Amino acid sequence: MVFGWYIVAYLFLAGAGAGAFFAAACACVWDAVRRSDASEKLARTCQAGFYAAPCLMALAGMFLLLDLGNVERVWLVAFTPFQSVLSVGAWLVALLTAVSGALAVWALVASEVPRPALWTCCLLGGACALGVMGYTGLLLSDMVSIDFWHTPWLITLFVASSLSCGAATIVGLDAALSPPSCEVSRVAWGAGAVLGCIEAAVLVAFLAVQSGYTQTARASCEVLLAGSLAPTFWVGVCGVGLAVPLAVHAAVRLLPARAAMMTSSLGVLAGGLLLRYCIVAAASFTPLALGAI
Repeated sequence: MVFGWYIVAYLFLAGAGAGAFFAAACACVWDAVRRSDASEKLARTCQAGFYAAPCLMALAGMFLLLDLGNVERVWLVAFTPFQSVLSVGAWLVALLTAVSGALAVWALVASEVPRPALWTCCLLGGACALGVMGYTGLLLSDMVSIDFWHTPWLITLFVASSLSCGAATIVGLDAALSPPSCEVSRVAWGAGAVLGCIEAAVLVAFLAVQSGYTQTARASCEVLLAGSLAPTFWVGVCGVGLAVPLAVHAAVRLLPARAAMMTSSLGVLAGGLLLRYCIVAAASFTPLALGAI
């Protein structure tokens, strides 16, 4: 593998945390604009994203530090923020961790966050979250020596997956932690199903484009679809991460609502982690780049 499990975990946690914060921020902005009972209920449900985001972002930062491995590399990333895509992304992760952490602590300490502060955190944190979601794909696609990653479709795929994982985090936490008397928002869960369909469509487009890009990219697609990574891809990513959650949505009338939401959310999160593993593990250097090295 070009990168190890530390980077795979970093990409997954950063994407899921950014997706959770972005979904919660969008719900709050929507409630401020719409001002209805339904929008208020959705905003309350999505508040779990504000609490989950700083935890996930902090874990992502920890895995990045473990991958960097020594003080010199950490110093270069921390104090040369515009030297590389990794440095810019690390700063975005740190900024989103700070904004989401401050908002979560404020919400826990105070009975209500003042509206100006909430708007500032939502807008600033939402912009950082968008940057982090795009960065998790750009970090790989910026490596021109790996044809399989060198496409804007990879950035789109990681953004879609991050949003899907963020929604799954919110729904899963809400279903697990809300009192039995509270009804979990089906709007948030339905949005997760739509995001899952979008992620599946982008994944198909990504593989279709890359299979016709270069011979090296085609070889990576073959490893993913019919080679050593095929069981993980078909069972883990397509089955557990996409098909099972959508099937649970279709059969929701036959299952307890909370159990169905938790099952589909866990499937989406597992699929999101395995998607990043498969994308990273399937990559190979082009012969020209390898010869130049």
